Amino acid sequence: MEPLTDRRTHRPLTGDNIRLLTLQPGLFNDPIHCQLEQVSLGAGHAYEALSYVWGNARDTAPMILDRTPYHITKNLECALRYLRYKESPRVLWVDAICINQNDPDEKSEQVPIMGEIYSKATKVYAWLGEADRQIDCVFDVLQEFRDRKREAKFPAHFDAAEQLSFHRQLFCDIYLDKAGTLPEQSDLDDDMLHEEFNWLRPLYMRHYWRRVWIVQELVLAKVVVVCCGDKFIDFDDIYGLSLDWGSFEQGFDTRTYQMLKQHTRGWNTIRTIRGLRRRREVEWEMGGEVPYLMSIKMSERGDGAKFDEVIEVFAQHHECSLPKDKVYGFRELVPQWKENLVVNYKRSDLEVFLDVAKLDLFESKKHGGLHVAFHLWLTMGLGDREKFNDCL
Repeated sequence: MEPLTDRRTHRPLTGDNIRLLTLQPGLFNDPIHCQLEQVSLGAGHAYEALSYVWGNARDTAPMILDRTPYHITKNLECALRYLRYKESPRVLWVDAICINQNDPDEKSEQVPIMGEIYSKATKVYAWLGEADRQIDCVFDVLQEFRDRKREAKFPAHFDAAEQLSFHRQLFCDIYLDKAGTLPEQSDLDDDMLHEEFNWLRPLYMRHYWRRVWIVQELVLAKVVVVCCGDKFIDFDDIYGLSLDWGSFEQGFDTRTYQMLKQHTRGWNTIRTIRGLRRRREVEWEMGGEVPYLMSIKMSERGDGAKFDEVIEVFAQHHECSLPKDKVYGFRELVPQWKENLVVNYKRSDLEVFLDVAKLDLFESKKHGGLHVAFHLWLTMGLGDREKFNDCL
């Protein structure tokens, strides 16, 4: 069932306007009441944004939007119930409601600015869905590990390896305390990961990490808060584990990604998003008694991705309902796409592929050539190699 959209809830947008959703306060089981308001994106209005999986479009629940019945997916309804304050309204940007999904022209205008929408949000909430006992335990472990890690003081003689050993033992102790026992070895364990990362499967096996659109949503966000049920943790405190273990690679690692078991690729997605978020300006400064002191200057948003990285890792292995979103979902991360690719949801999937092909897609020196182009062709479901060759 499609969300119910009419002129009362989605008046046409003008100028650089977007819609913001005001979620009215209430108890958890109270009916959901919201209002839409048009504001200028450049006017500096404060809002938070939601990053989530839509869920089954046929499995919907009612809410009241501008005093009008409106249907949203059950997963979105659940997210709004957990995010709703008891006593004060909350201003959010939620794509399924704030964009008129029944108007392809509006979608074509709003999708190109989604990167700006997420980058200007005060926080982006990454909603994983309803919690269960296992993921509750993982969140409890991560939160306590974060707090105790900050308090930890090392002897002056500890080198990097000794600090690493300390952190790993601390993590094991916390897990044992929270769960009552350490996980037993399983056929699901991936030898490519540290043992402790296998214990985090309830977190990174969530379907959320396989969604195409989360990449730009999380990479461009100022602050990301991962939430599941009533549990919340900063994204930094999840990928911070990788730094402690010394196992993080900057950016993409296609070879490693291909070697991972299918169900563990969510962890590499987390690490890869971290890499894009951390591609920042590096300033070398001379200062103090330490020569060539390196300081990291954090900018508001991540750097651009390389085209072949996007195709090889994310476009191939992440999901979306429309094949053309294998292109549009990464537009903000590929500089040449952002500058030159016009979003048009009235165009066919093949036409969108050809739009990208015109942007030097086939030039090996820039984008990996026919090999990468064919990967994009396949992931968009456009046909086999013979059809690809006929298209050239």
